[in-house]
Amino acid sequence: RARGFGYMKPYCNREVTIDTIEHFVDGIGDLNPLYRDREYCKNTKYKCLTAPPNYIYTITYAQYPDDWPAGISGFYSGSAHEWFRPLCEGDKLDYRVKYPSNAKLMSSQFAGQKVMSYETCDYYRGGAIVGGYQSWETWTENAKVDETNKYKKEVSKLPTYTQEDLIKINKAQDKEVEMLRGANPRYWEDVKDGDELTPVVRGPFTLTEKEAWNIGGHGNVHFSERLMRIYKERDSHHIVSYDPTFQAPNMVRPGSLLRFAAGEHLEAWRAMVLTNWMGADAFLWKSRSEIRKFCMLGDTCFCKGKVVKKYCDAGKYCVDIDCWCENQRGETIVPGTATIILPSREHGQVVYPEPHARVPEK
Repeated sequence: RARGFGYMKPYCNREVTIDTIEHFVDGIGDLNPLYRDREYCKNTKYKCLTAPPNYIYTITYAQYPDDWPAGISGFYSGSAHEWFRPLCEGDKLDYRVKYPSNAKLMSSQFAGQKVMSYETCDYYRGGAIVGGYQSWETWTENAKVDETNKYKKEVSKLPTYTQEDLIKINKAQDKEVEMLRGANPRYWEDVKDGDELTPVVRGPFTLTEKEAWNIGGHGNVHFSERLMRIYKERDSHHIVSYDPTFQAPNMVRPGSLLRFAAGEHLEAWRAMVLTNWMGADAFLWKSRSEIRKFCMLGDTCFCKGKVVKKYCDAGKYCVDIDCWCENQRGETIVPGTATIILPSREHGQVVYPEPHARVPEK
């Protein structure tokens, strides 16, 4: 089993509980009662409190090598997820990871050259696969990044907002809740190509927002300084900086990395567009996203979606959706696609996809 994002600890959660679900949805601002209200869930087909699809991040994701050369940094750059079954309160999960599953040397405007590393993962419940992914990370030389300085303008001056701007953001967030599909089924027959999904809007992005994600999405990066010192002694690759006030070691990641939202955070916001729209009776089958540009401190993220195709796949009544994130400047920062299985008026409830493994057993 490979190590997780916290380096020494391969998971945030082992079991799906009401507390861990609540921490996750609190971290992204998801008010869907399917993930919060046990009584509500008793009247759904699940009969139990469920976890949102991207909750699976809290089990494991984004592996790092045991060691890497000084002056090299890695950035999570995207993923292709596939889910086969919903997750319910009480589920105990395990996983199998292959890292790296591939690596490519490529040219880069950002840093001259980059290495793309890939990983694959399967999640298991009681020995049965419930989902999996392939993700990729970009590894670059810090000196080259500093030289090209692609994001100098974004980090040199924070965006400003008028009171009218903030009112518009708040109204958009209120509409997101008003249009939540919930227990009202969205039937495949009622969907048309070109239908637009209600956006999910988050921002202006603050350190509070980032900390909420860190706690709910991957709390395994939070340790006392005492534990971090022990892990640093075991693993020489840990990033260590110095607190300028105390001139003491600081195990927190460098300040520049605190200035933007994690790629997985953006993916979780984007997934809310899909789960809000599809309703409790539907199932998110596939999702692919590419982290093309950072959501910087002060940015506002507008996550949007549009139906591009509907079809039947072996008894599964599917819709394909373009789903992306853009910033307040109108720049697309996370393009992506998704496939949702909807209930059918004529053919009944959702047919779940057939599970398959990505990582072979040893």
